[in-house]
Amino acid sequence: MTASGLRSVTFETRNLVRAMKDELDPVAPGRIVVSGMLAEQLVRQLSAGADRGAVIVGDMSQLAGAAAVVQVIAGEPSSADDALVQIADRAGVPVVLVQLWPQADWTRPFVLSPFVVECRAGEGFPLEEIAGRLAEAAEHAPALASRIPALRDAVTRSVVHGATVRAALLGAAGSRTGASRPLLALEQARMLTRLRAMETGAASSEGLPVLACVAAAAVASSFALRGVARAARGFLPAPLANAAVAAAATWALGEALRRLPESRSPSV
Repeated sequence: MTASGLRSVTFETRNLVRAMKDELDPVAPGRIVVSGMLAEQLVRQLSAGADRGAVIVGDMSQLAGAAAVVQVIAGEPSSADDALVQIADRAGVPVVLVQLWPQADWTRPFVLSPFVVECRAGEGFPLEEIAGRLAEAAEHAPALASRIPALRDAVTRSVVHGATVRAALLGAAGSRTGASRPLLALEQARMLTRLRAMETGAASSEGLPVLACVAAAAVASSFALRGVARAARGFLPAPLANAAVAAAATWALGEALRRLPESRSPSV
C-alpha cells in the first residue's frame, strides 16, 4: 500500500472511531412496564438476571420515561386497553400486546398495536417472541438489552438483520455510485459496536483501543469485500453480486461476534 493509501485508511479508521463513539454515547433506555393479567409472572421471567428496576409491574401512571409497555390482555381488547395504547402513543412509548388464550372469533389486537404476541393455553408466556417484539419496538434496544439479558438474543438478531439488509442496499447502490465501501465499513462498525455494547454495558468501558480495533477490522473487511465482489461479477450482474457479498459478509461478522460469548463459556 502506498503512503497516500495508508494515510487514507488511517483517516477513514479515525472517522469510524469518532462515528462509533457518537453512536454509543450513553443513553438512558428507560424501563419496561408490564401491566394486565399475570403481569407479575411475566415480570419475573423477563427480569431474570436484569438490572434492578429494568422491568416492573406498573400502569398508565408510570409511562413517563418507559422504553416500552407490555400489556397482557385476556379476551378481546377492552376500552381500557385502547386508552392505554392511546396514552402511550401520545407519550411516544411503544406498546407490545400479549393476548392470552386467543380464540378464532376474537377481535385481533393488531388494530391497537403492530407489536402483538399470542399466548396459547397451556404453553406459558412465549418469552422469545415477546423479546422479539420488544426488540422491534424499543428505540434504544441494544442499551435496553444490556440491562435485560432476556432480550439479548432477540436484539442481536434484530441488529444483525437490519445491518445485513442495509449492507445489501449499499452494495447494490455502489454498483452505480462507486462509493459504497466506506459506507459499508461504517455500517459494519456500527453493528459490531452495538453488539459488543450489549455484552459490556456502557460504551465508555470499551475504551479507545477496542473501538479502534473494531474500526480497523471493518475497514480491512471492506477492502477484502471489494475484491470478492469483483470476482463475483463474473457470474452475476454487478448490483446483485455487490449486494450478495456485502450482505453475506456483514451477516458473517455479526454471527462471529455473537458466538464469541458462547466460545468463552466454560464447558460443562
